[in-house]
Amino acid sequence: MTAAEAPPGTHRTERWFGVLDTITFVGLLNLLVLVFTLAGAVVAGWAPALAAATECSRTRLRGDTQPVVRRFTSAWCRQLVRANLLAAPPALVLALLGASLATLADRPGWGWLTAWLVAAAAVAASHLVLALTMDAHYDLQVGQTLRLAWSFLVRFPGAPLLLTATTALVATATAFVPGLLPVVAIGTWIYVCTALCLSFYAANDRTLSRPSDRSPE
Repeated sequence: MTAAEAPPGTHRTERWFGVLDTITFVGLLNLLVLVFTLAGAVVAGWAPALAAATECSRTRLRGDTQPVVRRFTSAWCRQLVRANLLAAPPALVLALLGASLATLADRPGWGWLTAWLVAAAAVAASHLVLALTMDAHYDLQVGQTLRLAWSFLVRFPGAPLLLTATTALVATATAFVPGLLPVVAIGTWIYVCTALCLSFYAANDRTLSRPSDRSPE
């Protein structure tokens, strides 16, 4: 039976199956991030957990069907040191900005500074996401990855805007429905951000006329 001869509703069923499969994937990803973050005592576990989730998301987006739990576990162990080195600079900046925002929270008349601090935090968070996805997508040293992620932010300002909008949307939805956080919020955020970053890199690679497995510069 050809696609044209398929019974009515077949394509709709396939689309719904695809949606449910994606929801199941991001839910499993969400659970794995939480479990392995705790396995690393949070401080040492969250960065490799995000890196492993990014790698699994990239694998799925590229059409591979490797077992998620096995690949995540392998990536988390492999990235335990490297991911923390990649995440340390933007995480430190985010921590300092967060402390500054908390200090200004009860002080009137500092709205303009608060806005600038929020914007800086958005840039730092975007740098973190770009660094992790760039590390999963390209074969680079840690220093190269951090430098090129920053260069990418400067050259393509639309990238941090889209990543910030995605983060804000997920955060807003989670604020209204807190139950999403332990179920799908984190997994959805990582999956969508990874998809966005892969599209950025693909466009950049086409512009530079280089293979997708090489450095973006």
